[in-house]
Amino acid sequence: MKIKPLLTIVFLLLAGSSAFAQAAGAQTGAPSSGAVPKARIAIVDVLAFREEVLELKARYEKLQAEFAPKYRELEALQNKIAAQEKVLQENKNLTQPQTQKLVEEVEQLKREHNRSLEDSQALATKREKVETEAIYDKLSNFLNQYCAKHSITTVYDARRLQETGVAVYVNPAANITADFIKEYNKANPVQATASK
Repeated sequence: MKIKPLLTIVFLLLAGSSAFAQAAGAQTGAPSSGAVPKARIAIVDVLAFREEVLELKARYEKLQAEFAPKYRELEALQNKIAAQEKVLQENKNLTQPQTQKLVEEVEQLKREHNRSLEDSQALATKREKVETEAIYDKLSNFLNQYCAKHSITTVYDARRLQETGVAVYVNPAANITADFIKEYNKANPVQATASK
């Protein structure tokens, strides 16, 4: 058995038992009406937020424009490495010193590329957090309000359910992604100059 599905099943069991305990605790503190609260479960595709939540989309477009020159620089370096490797593979007329020099150049270019790529990824991660963290916090708060308004007790991330294979069947009506995004965008309109 794979570890990831096993951990997910354990998590779901623990979450279910704690939700059951909370519901039982709430019932013991409230007058006994004999009614058991019904769980209302929904799913949301969190990855859709990046493209469909207008505030996030604007921030990611800004980041893409910001990192486009670095991407082109890395791509050019990668092409240069590929071209020199091709020369090494196809040109059998190179002398031993020429071949050694070219091999050293390729290795140096690869080190530069890897260093630059790592630096760019670290900076991109940092910049993404700066640009989007507040919006993700707003989304989380809005989701809490949305769930309270619609009496939703539990929300699962659709992609994680799909990846882990935990959910055997999900009714399409349980997917609140489109409605949630529509409500969020309506409550948080974005002006044309939203990218700071």
